[in-house]
Amino acid sequence: MKKIQFVITLSLFFSITIGNAQFLEKLGKKAEEAAKRTVERRVEKESSKKTDKAIDGIFNKKEKKKKDKKNTAIISSKKDGAEAGYGNTQDIVSGSSFFPDGTTMYEEKFVEDAQGDFPANWETTSGGEIILIGKEKALKFYPNSLCMAKTGELPENYALEFDFTTANLDYKELSGSEFRLQFVNENKWNKDLKQRSEFHFSLWEGSALPKKIHVENFGTSSKINNNIDFDMNQKFNKTVHFTCVVNGKRLRVYIDNEKIIDLPSFLQDNVGRYVQFYLKGTKPQMGHTMAISNIKITEEGEDIRSMILKGGFSTTKILFDSGSDTLKKESFIFLDKVGKALESDTSLKVMVIGHTDSDGDSKANLLLSQKRAVSVKTYLITNFNIKSGNLQTNGKGENDPVADNNTFDGKAKNRRVEFKKV
Repeated sequence: MKKIQFVITLSLFFSITIGNAQFLEKLGKKAEEAAKRTVERRVEKESSKKTDKAIDGIFNKKEKKKKDKKNTAIISSKKDGAEAGYGNTQDIVSGSSFFPDGTTMYEEKFVEDAQGDFPANWETTSGGEIILIGKEKALKFYPNSLCMAKTGELPENYALEFDFTTANLDYKELSGSEFRLQFVNENKWNKDLKQRSEFHFSLWEGSALPKKIHVENFGTSSKINNNIDFDMNQKFNKTVHFTCVVNGKRLRVYIDNEKIIDLPSFLQDNVGRYVQFYLKGTKPQMGHTMAISNIKITEEGEDIRSMILKGGFSTTKILFDSGSDTLKKESFIFLDKVGKALESDTSLKVMVIGHTDSDGDSKANLLLSQKRAVSVKTYLITNFNIKSGNLQTNGKGENDPVADNNTFDGKAKNRRVEFKKV
């Protein structure tokens, strides 16, 4: 049928008669051959494209491996304009990880500080200067310099994050050089305070020393002095990300989000209210570079599961519309933390207890507190894999205050939700 249509079309186009059938047959064969050649050329062209693409992919992978091996970027100093290499951060290691999500209380990217200057909001014993790492500013430490940000006193629970960049640590002239992070309870610029807890590691690449991270606390009866196995050699001459989590006496340290240190009783005697960075040794004339950037401190709560296991806790972070049991959207972040904790341990059984201030009728407040507890339970079992039977509810209205109901602040503290282990 297609051939007949093709012939008719040709007949109309060239205005030929039935007597030219032989001509049409020859023309049809030529057209067919031309079509074949067109198809062959098209196939050849597409095959060529795919082949080129495959080859490009191979070479691109090789090129990417070369770049990954070099892993370089520009570090520039206003004084000498020196260049040195550093790498991108490592892939996040799954498993033992921590992602800060608390309230940001301090953040430093040195935006207002001029390149070549020491930052205005920091203190130091031996100096340092702002340099560029790529397009971002960082604080480069001078040899034997202790540096401390003006953060004010830090809370009991917080997470400190920063990028740690080193360059040109190629073994030469680095004997005795090290980086130290110390937690103290005084706002004093002294690397040898009597009461402190610290971890440090050697910057002497190529030796056996960087394969250990030393942890030690001072001025306490609960003495810890130990070496933790971890090869820092793999982290030199690039940028890595540190996260230090303080929960009371407990210190956890993550490098590129892999947990390296976890010491439950390391920070004794209120140590940890201030943090100090210290660089020992190195020689600038050899191009040795150690810098920190993207510093951030977030206030973190104590681990919720841990608090429940200890008996429970109460919070004012769960908010409701005035005189209502309708949850405010601002409550969802904290409720999600509770939900994840309860979901991770199916053995936990909790009583959710609502509390109100003393404004209004006491009977109405009692009923409202009960309804609010139910709202919390409903949110948790709706959004998380928690058995309904693991959550009980109760309300105490205004009958169990924790602060003075005659003040604004006192009433705010009394409007709370309690989670009690059953």
